Amino acid sequence: MPDLDDELMRRCQQGDLEAFDLIVRRNRIPLVTFIARFLGDQETAEDLAQETFVRMFKAIKRYRPGAAKFSTWMYHIASNLCKNELRNRGRRGRFFVDSVNREESYGPDQDKADLIATAPAHVSLQPETQLEQKEREQAVQNAIEELPERYRLPLILRDLQGLSYEEISESLSLPLGTTKSRINRARLMLKDKLRNFVESS
Repeated sequence: MPDLDDELMRRCQQGDLEAFDLIVRRNRIPLVTFIARFLGDQETAEDLAQETFVRMFKAIKRYRPGAAKFSTWMYHIASNLCKNELRNRGRRGRFFVDSVNREESYGPDQDKADLIATAPAHVSLQPETQLEQKEREQAVQNAIEELPERYRLPLILRDLQGLSYEEISESLSLPLGTTKSRINRARLMLKDKLRNFVESS
């Protein structure tokens, strides 16, 4: 059974622009989440996701359905844009410290009341539990941002975006063995960085 995004791209190639709108709606949130996790900057993630879709649209005629998984192609384009952004930041001497807001990444309901102020009785939604969860998420995000780019990118694609090792290898143009090695190394580095946080919790 053909991949739905592949089928939508085929329809785009035949002039069905509504099919591309559907591609954007289906993939925007995971794409923004991936970029935000990699860069640690939600605003730039929105911009680069938009630029990713623009580049995909421009390349519609060159896309070959079935040649590679759609998500592999999409993340390949996004990864290159992320790398360019990091290089540009280095040249400009700019440093972003904004952390990723997971609620913004995962849903449109961004005007939620403060969870701590309105926490129901269930233990998982108590203020202390919410605060601990926020601290854990922040610690993980900070640790991910400290990883070197060559380890951070494959780790996010594997453990946060759920791509297979083969898809990551293709997206990043790396040998399969190198991909697995970098992901394993990234996990060890992450575990080491989070050791102090876990021990103090």
